Amino acid sequence: MKKKTKKRIGIAVCAVVMAVAGYNVYTIRQEYAEAGGEYDDIAGSVYLSDEAKEAVPIEEPKEKESDTQFAFEDDGPKYDIGTYPNLVIDHAALKKAQPNYKGWLYVPCLEISYPVVQGPDNDYYLHHTFEETENVAGCIFIDSNCEADLSSYNTFVYGHNMKNGSMFGSLRKLITNPKPIQDDPYIYFYTEDGVYAYRTYSFHRVPPKSGYFAYVKDHQQYSEYVDMALSDRMVDMDTSVDKQKNSIILSTCNGSGESKQRFVIHAINIGHYR
Repeated sequence: MKKKTKKRIGIAVCAVVMAVAGYNVYTIRQEYAEAGGEYDDIAGSVYLSDEAKEAVPIEEPKEKESDTQFAFEDDGPKYDIGTYPNLVIDHAALKKAQPNYKGWLYVPCLEISYPVVQGPDNDYYLHHTFEETENVAGCIFIDSNCEADLSSYNTFVYGHNMKNGSMFGSLRKLITNPKPIQDDPYIYFYTEDGVYAYRTYSFHRVPPKSGYFAYVKDHQQYSEYVDMALSDRMVDMDTSVDKQKNSIILSTCNGSGESKQRFVIHAINIGHYR
């Protein structure tokens, strides 16, 4: 009798666990769908023109307010000779819809095209979308400790590694197939005052508490940081790195449990264009 009772209790417990797991999966799928719908609506107002934009460098002031800012030279992104993708964006409308909006991130080779925000901390946008809806998909955001105008030595940009490939979910593809980013290593950040173009020079997996997430304070630290990223790169990106230029770092989670790591992409600034 006791054995039968224990067996029934075990079956009941398993049933409850399965029911909870099923509900959690359903809830996550629902949130994926809701977030996908929201970002599809936002992306619907942003389009890529058939004509490339001429890469006309924006002249930066000679004197900077701090040594964490850099002058930009006209290296030119290689979308075509002296051009970059002409992504048409209504920044004013996006800013009106979300005051924390800072720009639009576009990574052609990974089909990443999203609005980017910056909150008062690095937690809120892990769980809230662009429209402030609580959702597991969150939003792509700039580290709260970095300069909003991308003038920090390293500007960290975070996004979730979504199983459906949205947000930064496509970054994991590079682990098994780096060819897309080797063929097209460019990252673009569109703002109201122009387009920042970056060229990827390294990508790899790192521990969550890695020194790669340290805030660089001076040029010596930055030079050492770039050297570290180059030495740890998964593949040779065949590109030179001017350490007088600052970087953007895209970061997302990779793996789970004890094997949980971060996957990061390092890209050097090659120009600020109109």
